[in-house]
Amino acid sequence: MVATLATLSTGVLSAQDNYRPWLVGAGVSTVDFKVPERSFVKDWFGYPDMNVGFRVNAARYIKKGITAEAGFAYASIKKDQNYFPDVEETKLTDAKSYWAFDVRGRYHLNRLWDGLPWLDPYPQVGVGVASVDNESKFKFIAGVGVNFWFTDVVGANVNTAYNAGGGTGHDYYQWGAGVVLKLPLTARENPIVDHVERTKVKEPKVKKERKRVTKTGAITRVETPEEREERTKRVVKQINLYAKTILFDTDKSVVKPQAEFILDNIAIIMNENPDFNFVVEGHTDNTGTPEHNLKLSQDRADAIKQYLSRHGVSKKRLDAKGYGQTRPIESNETERGKEINRRVEINVVKDNQ
Repeated sequence: MVATLATLSTGVLSAQDNYRPWLVGAGVSTVDFKVPERSFVKDWFGYPDMNVGFRVNAARYIKKGITAEAGFAYASIKKDQNYFPDVEETKLTDAKSYWAFDVRGRYHLNRLWDGLPWLDPYPQVGVGVASVDNESKFKFIAGVGVNFWFTDVVGANVNTAYNAGGGTGHDYYQWGAGVVLKLPLTARENPIVDHVERTKVKEPKVKKERKRVTKTGAITRVETPEEREERTKRVVKQINLYAKTILFDTDKSVVKPQAEFILDNIAIIMNENPDFNFVVEGHTDNTGTPEHNLKLSQDRADAIKQYLSRHGVSKKRLDAKGYGQTRPIESNETERGKEINRRVEINVVKDNQ
């Protein structure tokens, strides 16, 4: 347990929804019908009348931390005071059949922080249909849950929800625990950029000054060195939010069609700042020899430079440099880490003034 907690605390165990958008899960699920005369909270947590069954589910990442899930549950109702005055399971022979199908929406709270990527809590709401003893009722569902990620793709899930609709003998509490798996097992190439959605680059508020018109023309305000430095940092940050998502296949330097909209946005930012020059820096993982990787990283930087120059950015403002495997930003011990290290970065090198 200590070793597991130590591993989790490193922060490398994460399954990013934007790279692996599908999730499938299976596990045990309980059904505990509300008894009217009991306290709501105590009935949810404190009475031994939970009927154990199973639940399977599949979920799809939408965007901005939101996922949609569909699930199916089944159980045999043997313990419930609404149907059986005596809740002793061993004395019951006439169990009721239960099944339910529902769809739920989740908001994953771990997108609100950078630490503890293995901890994935969420609130959930949804609707569904549940049948008890062949009598079906429409349900409104609300609850919470949490995923614990042990690897990039494998985790455990616990959740609880209240299913309302139908009244006595049909409103019930539900607890669940099981395993979850992210798909595809190999992360998607150039996925929807969730971290660009998350990271908002705040434009500084600049006080507008009126132009003073004289006989010789308009006198405009000149940017101070401090303001220029701040603009440089902001432009580099904006560009690299996009550049981090330009990932390459192993031993390849081809710009993929999926990356074109990212590079188009980078070109727009560059052309909005015509007084800046830029250097495109290429990087690789540690697959292959250092000499080969140095050439490969240069090829990647050149490929990005060529694309930008063909889309309106002057070649005079662009330089390209490869660094090979010398500057990793993630561990090369994992597939995901290697994928992130096969990247480009773009920085301002000098201005034209």
